[in-house]
Amino acid sequence: MKNFKNCLLLSLWVILGTLTSCRTKSEIRREQEFERLKQEVTQTRGDRADVDSTVDELKVEMAKLGNVIEEEAQGRRKESEEIRKEWTALTARVQALEQRAVAEELNQKQLIQEKPKASLESGRGLFDDGKYEDAIEVLRSVVESQSKSEEGKKAQFLLGESYFATKDYRLAGVEFSKFQKNFPKDALVPNAIYRLAASFKEMGKGKEAKLFYQDLIERYPSSPFASKAKVDMKRLK
Repeated sequence: MKNFKNCLLLSLWVILGTLTSCRTKSEIRREQEFERLKQEVTQTRGDRADVDSTVDELKVEMAKLGNVIEEEAQGRRKESEEIRKEWTALTARVQALEQRAVAEELNQKQLIQEKPKASLESGRGLFDDGKYEDAIEVLRSVVESQSKSEEGKKAQFLLGESYFATKDYRLAGVEFSKFQKNFPKDALVPNAIYRLAASFKEMGKGKEAKLFYQDLIERYPSSPFASKAKVDMKRLK
């Protein structure tokens, strides 16, 4: 009986030893697996930290880029605003100029309507008052509008006298020559030829003046202007 008991105790110790030995190996494997998992987690955490750091850096760069973009956008908005202001100013200026042009045109039309009609009488009055430039303007208008009429004929001669009075001898000669050509049978032709010759004399063209004096003497010998022409010819060098 005692031997059986001892055998039983020995068997139990063997079983316990076997069980104790098996549990220890399992625990070791579990511990090894746990350590491996810990290393993987640690590495994963390190990778995550790198990723987070990279993300933070990218966020910083993106923020900088966003600031640059915003600054450029503000600059463009400012430039666009300046261009818009300049365009508005130019548009206003153009409108003002257009309005001014319209106003000036209306003013000119009004002045034309209010301006008295040019006439030989008004031209002669200006000539008599010594306002030769104004007389020329009026008489020119009469000649252009009534070239073949009696008033136009007299205005033509007086226009030549007005130019002569202003010492514009070239244009005076032109007008006296036109008078002679347009009204060859008029009683004022000898006077016109005499004034034409005088115009050349005043311009220092004695040769041309002598030709017209001679023409006057030959064509109108009984005219008082022919007598004057003879005197003036003698004075020419």
